This record gives sequence, C-alpha cells and structure tokens, in this order.
Amino acid sequence: MKTYVHFDAGGFIHGIVNLDAPEGVTVMMEPEPGRSVAEIDAPELASAGVGSAGDNFEKVREFASKHRIDTTSPQRGKLAKY
Repeated sequence: MKTYVHFDAGGFIHGIVNLDAPEGVTVMMEPEPGRSVAEIDAPELASAGVGSAGDNFEKVREFASKHRIDTTSPQRGKLAKY
C-alpha cells in the first residue's frame, strides 16, 4: 500500500490518500494550485488506529492536525509530529 499526502508550502496536510493496487500500477495525483503531493512511509497511521480503508475519518483528521510534512526534503515526504 502507498500513502500520499496533499500539503501546502507550510507543510500542513490537507488530504491523505491510501492506494492499495497491484504491482506495476502507476498513479498521478494532481493537487489544487498551491499544494504539493508526496508519497510517505506512514506506519504512524496504523499505530494511530487508522485502517487501510481510511474508515475512521475523525482519527484521520486528528492525525493530520498533529502532523506536518517536512518541506525541506523535496525527494520524499517526511512526517513531523507537532
């Protein structure tokens, strides 16, 4: 499974997308103007009790409000807890 986040220049998370697709599938994420998309390694999501289907929206919102994306590394998104 791959996890992508939509975030702004300040690193604030505006969306989390989990994708569970067969090997070889490619995806293109198109964010709103002024936002970026990055793939993240997010074992923190599982430990926060957020299922792979994102079935608990309140937990996803709480998670996003407590984390930001470290925007100093453009290669890959890195979570930072605040």
